[in-house]
Amino acid sequence: MASPFYLNDFASIYVKSWRWWLFIDYAGVKLFPFLVAFWLIYSKKMRASEFGLKTQSTLSALVVFLIVALVGTVIDQNGYQLTAKLPGYQPLGGMPAITSPVWNWVDLTLGLLMVGISEELVFRGFMHTFISRYTKNSCAIVLISSVAFGLIHWSLGLHAVLITSIVGAILMIAFVRTRSLPAIMLAHFTINFIDFAGLIPKAIFKFI
Repeated sequence: MASPFYLNDFASIYVKSWRWWLFIDYAGVKLFPFLVAFWLIYSKKMRASEFGLKTQSTLSALVVFLIVALVGTVIDQNGYQLTAKLPGYQPLGGMPAITSPVWNWVDLTLGLLMVGISEELVFRGFMHTFISRYTKNSCAIVLISSVAFGLIHWSLGLHAVLITSIVGAILMIAFVRTRSLPAIMLAHFTINFIDFAGLIPKAIFKFI
């Protein structure tokens, strides 16, 4: 389930057409993991709860969403300045600029929401269940899953891997505590939306 996320970065390096990039991205790392999760649940090979698909109280969900979104955004907006002097490698590629305003807005809304859903299903819900087969140690689960999550951003440079690993750790800590993903999915979407959409001033969250 995780392999398409690692392979997708090759598209960021070699694919220059935003239309093809979106097709590969939506088919590979948005639709495919969702379909696999659906099949595993439908065939009763896994329960929905093993993917973190269960409810929590409204108050609890709201608190989790606010804390995770705020902490994740602060790390995302300040981490690169903190790690700027650390050794690493330059980004190898990136997403082509979307020249269509309509498709750009679709990707910043529906696309980022699908990112939050698919990445949380795989790197928090599924991965927690998978790693738990070998260890019940919460620290080990958080560490392994956060590194696995950070490495899907390998084409963006070592600093991006480091920062996204830390954000991934925050997301997994929240999941370990709640075992429920919906609020964390929305927090993940919010972190990305603030970073990419440009509608909310990033300066609000910058301290460095």
